[in-house]
Amino acid sequence: MNDNEVEALKLQGWPLPDEFLVEIGRVSSLWSSLEDLLNLCIGRLAGYNDLNDPTPFILFNHASLPQRLDILATLCEQLAPFTPHLADYKATVKALQTAQRDRNKFAHNSPVLDEKTGHVFLATGTARGSLKTNVEKISVADIRRAAISVDNAFRSLYKLIFERDIPPAEERYKA
Repeated sequence: MNDNEVEALKLQGWPLPDEFLVEIGRVSSLWSSLEDLLNLCIGRLAGYNDLNDPTPFILFNHASLPQRLDILATLCEQLAPFTPHLADYKATVKALQTAQRDRNKFAHNSPVLDEKTGHVFLATGTARGSLKTNVEKISVADIRRAAISVDNAFRSLYKLIFERDIPPAEERYKA
């Protein structure tokens, strides 16, 4: 199929109602920005201040998030005696962990539309040590809460490293 044919497809509501897809996309987009910021901040704390230097990208881009959070926490712990604004790094690490959990809920599980009821359900499961499964009805608001969680972690990290506040999403995007 050429571009025009693909663009002409009527995909509204597939595979989920569009309002759910928009919010899942929002979570994904915000998460990518957060990961980029995390890598930049780790690089900055490690002494890489030139944005054109590929070294931090090479060192951190393929590390897992838990590894990067360990790196961030250790750098902050070591630098905090000389850079007091880094002292509250543990709250930021916790916000990043919460954001990861909230993002993963929607990024690693498949929401399904019940066409009879119009409700969307999310089946989740884990097999770490024991099998745990759950099916829950989700709403657009549930996914937006995950997006806000990711945004809050971004804001916390930005404030920790750059000492500047970004207003929360609920202030920036009031109706």
